[in-house]
Amino acid sequence: MRYRNAAWGWLGSAGRLALLTIFLATPVWAQSKPVMVYGVIHEYTLARLMQMFERDTGMKADFIRQSAGEVATRVLAERQAPKGDVIFGMSRAIQESLKAKGLLEAYKSPRRAEVPNRYVDPEGYWTGSSITVQGFAVNTERWKKEFGNAPMPKTWEDLLDPKYKDLIVTSSPLSSGSAFTFVVGQFFRLGEEKGWEYQKALDKNIRFYTPSGIAPSRMVAQGEFLIAITFAHDVLKWISVGLPIKMIHPPGVSWDIGSVSLIKNGPNPEGGKKFIDWVLGRDPIQLIVDLNFEGSLRADVSLPLGASPLNKIELVDYKLDWAAQNRDRVLKRWGELFKK
Repeated sequence: MRYRNAAWGWLGSAGRLALLTIFLATPVWAQSKPVMVYGVIHEYTLARLMQMFERDTGMKADFIRQSAGEVATRVLAERQAPKGDVIFGMSRAIQESLKAKGLLEAYKSPRRAEVPNRYVDPEGYWTGSSITVQGFAVNTERWKKEFGNAPMPKTWEDLLDPKYKDLIVTSSPLSSGSAFTFVVGQFFRLGEEKGWEYQKALDKNIRFYTPSGIAPSRMVAQGEFLIAITFAHDVLKWISVGLPIKMIHPPGVSWDIGSVSLIKNGPNPEGGKKFIDWVLGRDPIQLIVDLNFEGSLRADVSLPLGASPLNKIELVDYKLDWAAQNRDRVLKRWGELFKK
């Protein structure tokens, strides 16, 4: 003990101050280590969320934006040495698939009580943050030029008309959670066998499958294609800036929720938990609704501009457990049948 005290005295005031500075700086560095978020919503919205998170909490967060399938592939590839802490905006079915593979860490945020029970995982592996509904979008200028005053399609079966050959764009379920939701939605609407028959008939009119679920609505808004099968929130963004695009919700539309989860053995688990607690709050969710046009699961957040109320849309009975348990099998068969 005397030796240590003597050594401490030998350092002098300048040395002691330097050591004290290092000692105090160490926990501050640990606390400020950025949270890494793997996000599937729009990049601009993610960037704004990271800025708001730092403003509200004093903590930093970085993000990587990819499609849902790409995020799932990344998390699986990194399972031996995870680099991400949080997955945000992911569909329930893919979250359930990641959960089954042991890639998520259970975390029951105190905010779970503010989300309806049907939109949270009872075991705490994911919590719903937003709700989205599907349908198809039509470029109104192209429609008028090519079809005049003819009525627009109103049902899923209307899209099978040969006059729409090569005029439809949608995304690939091999990389897009949006597309997977659409594919299994047809199974829930028609039964699996007839659902595959519908997909085969529809494929004749689809010119291109995009890797990203966001791309089809943009391509239709810009007039590259006439019709896109997509989520409504992606279309509402283009409507809000005045582009000639209309959203149609046929009977039996598929739907999903965006959700947030904690990656197992991530580099910053405590920061990840704090991000989850924060992002489920009212202000972050309102920002997502305002910028991303998704619906909210919170009662204190308003609907996005131009959105159809849920009670005006005929939703399909989406079976989460079936979708999660059969995801790999469905994707394998889809790839064999339709990969272009």
